[in-house]
Amino acid sequence: MVFDRLAGIYDATGVEFFRPVARRLLDLVDPRPGVDLLDVGCGRGAVLFPAAERVGPGGTVVGIDIAEPMVRATAAEAAERGLGTVSVRLGDGADPAFPAGSFDVVTASMSAALFPDLPAVAARYARLLRPDGRIGLTGPVPPPSLREWALGPLRVGAVVDAIAPEAVAATHPRIAALLGAHPFGAPGAVADALRAAGFVEVRELHEDLELRAPSAEALVGWTWSNGLRVYWELVEPDRRAAVAAELVRDLTAHAAGGPITATYPVAYVTGRLRPAGGTP
Repeated sequence: MVFDRLAGIYDATGVEFFRPVARRLLDLVDPRPGVDLLDVGCGRGAVLFPAAERVGPGGTVVGIDIAEPMVRATAAEAAERGLGTVSVRLGDGADPAFPAGSFDVVTASMSAALFPDLPAVAARYARLLRPDGRIGLTGPVPPPSLREWALGPLRVGAVVDAIAPEAVAATHPRIAALLGAHPFGAPGAVADALRAAGFVEVRELHEDLELRAPSAEALVGWTWSNGLRVYWELVEPDRRAAVAAELVRDLTAHAAGGPITATYPVAYVTGRLRPAGGTP
């Protein structure tokens, strides 16, 4: 699994991405002191650690991730930080194994887009929440297709264009499905899934996050340190250098001697369950 190989460099290449997205998500869901929060696809703790500060000693924060090396590394960091209210465990984000009503808040930052049946997942998250519980998800603003996906001057589609679709269809059917239309769901699909699961006050916010890097090569290298690596690994090894060089040229031309930047459009979707008794 690609995320097993990312634990050592995930969110650690000098390009700020997961942490600022996590901070914004926490601002939106606003976990209060004393609440119990579940972070799905916790990675290296971008949501987990600032959430622990917000809920304080009277609350708990549980992180789950499907990648065992990620879980080990994040659990070790939580212990080093002395965060006794934080626990990290191996778990399937599409079907977290917790009793109903275990949490006040569920977050899934840059992980929910990986689940093929989001309506079913949203219903499971609703079951995990207590009355008046809150949910917050983030993901890429859905492009029409991966071939058209661009982070400003950083054209992810150039990597996808270099993938042989027939080979992917035979060996990676889930990724092959992403190569079709609406890889992260049609516009509004996440919000619709939350409403269908019983969430109210569902809001979807799109914001551009600026990515900055010391060089064009560093920004292209960043794409190997997160989920975009999935697509790089599907490109034939002898083609990767040429694709990377193309991306470096695009970024350098766009910078025109200034800072190397790209723009990641992020979708934030939040909602809550009704309080006990059903009163809004």
